[in-house]
Amino acid sequence: MKNFKIEQSKLWEHINQTQITKDKIQDLKDFKSSDVNFRITLWDPKTNGLRYLKLLLYNVAASMPSEIFKKILKIKNRDIGNPITIKYNSEEICLDYLQAVFELDFIEQHIRIDGLSILEIGAGYGRTCHSIISNHKIKSYSIIDLENCLNLSCRYLKKVLNKSDFSKIKFVEVKDFHLLDNSFFDICINIDSFAEMEPNVVKYYLEYINQNCHYFYVKNPVGKYMDKSLDNHHQGQELVNIALNTGVLRDVIDIHDNQAIKKKAPKFIEAYHPGKKWECIANSWARPWSYFWQAIYKKNKG
Repeated sequence: MKNFKIEQSKLWEHINQTQITKDKIQDLKDFKSSDVNFRITLWDPKTNGLRYLKLLLYNVAASMPSEIFKKILKIKNRDIGNPITIKYNSEEICLDYLQAVFELDFIEQHIRIDGLSILEIGAGYGRTCHSIISNHKIKSYSIIDLENCLNLSCRYLKKVLNKSDFSKIKFVEVKDFHLLDNSFFDICINIDSFAEMEPNVVKYYLEYINQNCHYFYVKNPVGKYMDKSLDNHHQGQELVNIALNTGVLRDVIDIHDNQAIKKKAPKFIEAYHPGKKWECIANSWARPWSYFWQAIYKKNKG
């Protein structure tokens, strides 16, 4: 061993020539957000987005209580559409259905879902509907949405559900919403779409909920953000400006500051309060997104 000479590997020869170079380590000011640290301790988030998404998935799945994980097991055909997943306890897990079972668990803590008639405003491709119907025997499920999204959720839910469960769903285009004027629903659900609507449209829906529903579950952002480092505003400033001017909660906040987020919770609860006879019976941070909040409202009699 005396004559053994320690030499750097070809890998680290390349690293020292390209990333951890003499000139790059002279100034410590920003080195933890540079190639230097991206090689030593941190993968560059600009080029490793998928890695970090899967890291998030893994950690959320690992922290999930067993009773919530059981809800995922009841939801079949989650692989339709080729989602980005990790494998945990032999199950392929994606972020959409992780969120869905956390939302479902929160609702279940305060409302008995079996036998209820449900209205969802803005269903995306239908993962909430899929999750609820897979875990509960409901009376009916109505979805109100824009034409393209409604067509997507209809096609998706028809593929993932059996005929009996699919027959419980009614699909209604926004332009035909008036057809539901005389309908009553036990619970209305809105997840991450009120923040993307014009304020007068949100108020219109809240008035409908006030008149036609008994419970209301809402999960949306508590405010807006202007952190360009997150996505470099790759869709253009015009779309950023449009996004900043939608919804009823427009305060720009630091969405990675838990105290700033929690401070906006009372305003969130007030903004989505359907009417005078309603009370907020529960609210909390809505994991995993830092700046999302959730609340359940109940309409009192009299």
